[in-house]
Amino acid sequence: MLDVSKGAVGFNLRQLRTAKGLTLDQLAGRSELTRGYISLVERGLKTPSVAALLRIAKALDVSVTHLFDPHAAPAARYTLFRQNERAAGVEEDGFHLLALAASRARKMMEPFLIKPPLKSAPRVSHAGEEMLFVVSGAISIKLDGEDLRLAKGDCLYFSGETPHEVRSLGRHRAEVLLVVALPASER
Repeated sequence: MLDVSKGAVGFNLRQLRTAKGLTLDQLAGRSELTRGYISLVERGLKTPSVAALLRIAKALDVSVTHLFDPHAAPAARYTLFRQNERAAGVEEDGFHLLALAASRARKMMEPFLIKPPLKSAPRVSHAGEEMLFVVSGAISIKLDGEDLRLAKGDCLYFSGETPHEVRSLGRHRAEVLLVVALPASER
């Protein structure tokens, strides 16, 4: 079972950064994140958002998968994720994130299963496109100021460059399939 705790992501990030001979300041400049933020992630004190993971991976010239499992071997034809092998994922500020195809390298999409918090998560934007499919529950997503409500079975596809924030509606957190597709220049 793959350990994707925020400590593991931070440990893998630090190992990769130092192996590439980069300082925190250099990685911060390349990723357009702050030195302090990256330091908190590396120490396991902060869980990076999907947008931050995408920026860090691009700055390090690796796939997001590499941050979850640096020893992942590419699958010949497919990657299988079984429900009973589900890892714990990472969680911070009520936002739960689970990488679904972490063991597959060189992929065109980054799939995640997310459980948005009941309060709005910080607004993000990133290169590429994003697709949300509500597996259970309901969510509210603000796209550049417009508030959309999605229920179980609803699907939304949009440009990741559009500032967006998402939260669960009701008394229980929704479960959402998130797929981020990056342009070739960002992979």
